[in-house]
Amino acid sequence: MTKGRHRIATVLSIALLASGCALTPAATEPVMVEHIRTRAGFAHAEINGSETADRIDWWADLGGSGLSEAVARLRTHNFDLIEARERVVQAELRAVQARGGRFPSAGADLGAAYGRAPVPPAGFEWDDSYSLGLTASFNTDIFGQLRARERSARLGSSAARLNYVATEQQLIAILAQSWVNAASLQRRLELAIEIAESYRVTYTLTDQRYDTGSRNTAASDVQIARQNLEAALADIPDLETQLAAQLIQIDLLLARPAGQTAQYFESDLSVDRQMIIPAGLPADLLMDRPDVAAAALSYQAALEDIGAARADLFPGLTLTTALSFQGDEPGDVVDFDDLLANLAASLTQPVFQGGRLRAEVQIQESEAAALSSAFARAALTALTDVETALVQQSGLIRQLEQLDAALRSAEISNQIAQDRYRQGLIPLLSVLETQRSLNAARLNIILTEQALILARIDLHQSLGGRWFDDAEERQSIAGEVP
Repeated sequence: MTKGRHRIATVLSIALLASGCALTPAATEPVMVEHIRTRAGFAHAEINGSETADRIDWWADLGGSGLSEAVARLRTHNFDLIEARERVVQAELRAVQARGGRFPSAGADLGAAYGRAPVPPAGFEWDDSYSLGLTASFNTDIFGQLRARERSARLGSSAARLNYVATEQQLIAILAQSWVNAASLQRRLELAIEIAESYRVTYTLTDQRYDTGSRNTAASDVQIARQNLEAALADIPDLETQLAAQLIQIDLLLARPAGQTAQYFESDLSVDRQMIIPAGLPADLLMDRPDVAAAALSYQAALEDIGAARADLFPGLTLTTALSFQGDEPGDVVDFDDLLANLAASLTQPVFQGGRLRAEVQIQESEAAALSSAFARAALTALTDVETALVQQSGLIRQLEQLDAALRSAEISNQIAQDRYRQGLIPLLSVLETQRSLNAARLNIILTEQALILARIDLHQSLGGRWFDDAEERQSIAGEVP
């Protein structure tokens, strides 16, 4: 008995010493991430300060209350978000399972038997018996494989929460883009109706002049004016179809039957051409972008999986104990005079696994290398997204300035042409040409303002930003793991 206790004490001492061994490799920051972290600013930002814009509910500044109500519904009803929330629940439960593996396990069994036993010389009697057994076992986790798996599961849970936030950001951006596209189509539809009306006025005037025998108006002029009117009218059904299809896509995002958005949708776009969103610093992306943060956590979790796989190569110590009670009556079962107890320690060492365990280590090392690359790619993609959105925003603002000048010139030219045509001083083709130039200028402004708003949506999404009301909420979402 003394020798057995000495052996157990020796094994426990080894376990205490081995628990300080770190088999999990230290995280090495990818070169690209380090480069982004040390950048002084964005190459195309007009403001390269360290302060970032308040980006909570940014969509309210673009689409008004209608878009805000749609975003609120999306957050609670969108099917992709519901699935993402369940994936978070699953990841959190896997972390609970991993943590549970570090605690002792216990079990109990209760038995009853009734049978016939022989009684010499030739008789027998009926007898009953009852038993109660209690067992417990504990994996001492000498080399920390259970702790590594728990840390990996907790990191995976945190990554799942961040991926949920990234999914929510992406869906809100998609909804905002769809809303802007629908509003722009509605503006284009209104413009098409105005254009058709202007061509109707021109056609009516031309037809009247021809009927009165004006020498400057021929039958061909009437036909040309009619052709332009009919072409303008033909644009309206196409735009109505595009608008209806876009509104149906919004209904899909909001998880409701088609047609509901169309009942209340109104164009309410806010285009502030002078608004420049501070981009902050590239290093902010590593904290603000949930997809980048999730990639970093997945990489760290893979390193913990390496530690667990390495620990499986070493001995494992399991302590077990068993208590057994037996009695002839139910009330006599728990009788410590008849207690049978057993305490055992088992030390297992993999001897031959056909290379399975070492291959598992190599698999986990390869997975960590892949996730390190994915982390670097996510960081570079975030930086590229911001730079692209900044370039687009700057270029579109300059383009709108030129379009404004072109629109003013087209309006003046069209007014002069209309006046001169009414006076019979210029032919119909001249006034139609100025009308086409004016209509093209108005349409270009609508399309360019649409592109500017979409670029700002891209910029909001690419920056990640403060999508939470305070630091505590961000901390709870990130689920920091020591």
